[in-house]
Amino acid sequence: MRSLMYYVRRWLSRFKRPDGSTEWFHANGQLEYRGSFKDGKEEGPWEYYHASGQLEFRGTYRNGERHGAWELFHENGRVKVRGNSREGKPDGRFERYFETGPLFERLTYKAGDLDGLYEKFHENGQLAETGRYCEGRPEGLWHFYYPNGQVKKRGRFLNRRRSGIWEYFDEAGRLKEQRSFKTDDAGALY
Repeated sequence: MRSLMYYVRRWLSRFKRPDGSTEWFHANGQLEYRGSFKDGKEEGPWEYYHASGQLEFRGTYRNGERHGAWELFHENGRVKVRGNSREGKPDGRFERYFETGPLFERLTYKAGDLDGLYEKFHENGQLAETGRYCEGRPEGLWHFYYPNGQVKKRGRFLNRRRSGIWEYFDEAGRLKEQRSFKTDDAGALY
């Protein structure tokens, strides 16, 4: 007697993705995606579309995972995210954008973890925060800014926690407060 899993696998095999080029359409008739499969996995260039027909994603797959440069788009056609992946994990420089067009943040990944310079921006283009990540955690000196460009606060991170003296400023740039954080301070998490 055959097991239930045998019958489930046999039934599922009827839905195996075909090798070669393929297209799929939204219920409204607009193209949903276009690409190719190899051994049942995405391979080569792919494009995905919003139900409106606007391009949503453009990139390359290798063995079913994102590999290489890719872009994600807002419904209005503007770039939402521009990045790189290696074997399905974010790797290299990433840029995210507001729906209205300006840069929202610039960050760097290494094998799936945030690692390197991080910059976040206000919608007016002014820097909102900047610092560095190391293996997915904020480390070292960080600065946070008001939309007018003045420093809002600054301080150091050590092991993902605020550490040492942190300074807080008003919108005119005047020092309002200083706080001291110990690395083992329970309330000092980022």
